[in-house]
Amino acid sequence: MQQKTTFSLFLLYVCLISYSSVTKAQSLSGTSHKLGLSLNLGTTPGIDVGYAISPKITARLGYSYFKYNTNTTAKTSGEEVKLGGDANVSIASLSFEYHPFKKSSFKLFGGASYFDKGQIAFVVTPTGTYKFGSTTFTPEEVGNVQFTVDYGKQYAPFAGIGFGRTVPKRRVGFGFEVGSYYTQTPKITLTGDKRLSSMSEQQAKVQENMKDWKYWPVVNLRLAIRLD
Repeated sequence: MQQKTTFSLFLLYVCLISYSSVTKAQSLSGTSHKLGLSLNLGTTPGIDVGYAISPKITARLGYSYFKYNTNTTAKTSGEEVKLGGDANVSIASLSFEYHPFKKSSFKLFGGASYFDKGQIAFVVTPTGTYKFGSTTFTPEEVGNVQFTVDYGKQYAPFAGIGFGRTVPKRRVGFGFEVGSYYTQTPKITLTGDKRLSSMSEQQAKVQENMKDWKYWPVVNLRLAIRLD
């Protein structure tokens, strides 16, 4: 009888431990969120997919794409000119965000990126007639100036600070990030044609003046959505 009672108590104890373990696991799985998606709007618009490695560290895979064309008029040296330009950016990245404070969404982030495209180009064309000495030239006879900044294909590290989580504690979260990529010096192209062909002679000087243009800014507003 003593043995049966002891064995019954042992079985009851095992059942209670098992039930407690299952309940605890279910509770943890209900409050531990791992996956998130973030939409970025700013200097590097795009998307990030995040995986929470721990409550403080999240790994992110990101892709930024930006293409913009403009045709407008502007005044330079008192003369009206036609300004046509386009920007074309395509960047893939792997990064980590670190939240040092448990009750704050403040974070540090950093990682590595691959620039598939990073180019900004402008064409400046006069809109009126120009007089050189006693001769008057039409805009077609004057010509235009083409200016291009090309970061080419390259790998670049980046880092910054911000607020907000890629895997938010609630279903939806908002955030802000500011930082910079550290790139190679961009290649400069400056050319002119017809009456403005002498502008090409300034290309080497402009390239030298822009040798320190190694920083691509990151300033983004973020909308984060928890996926699990």
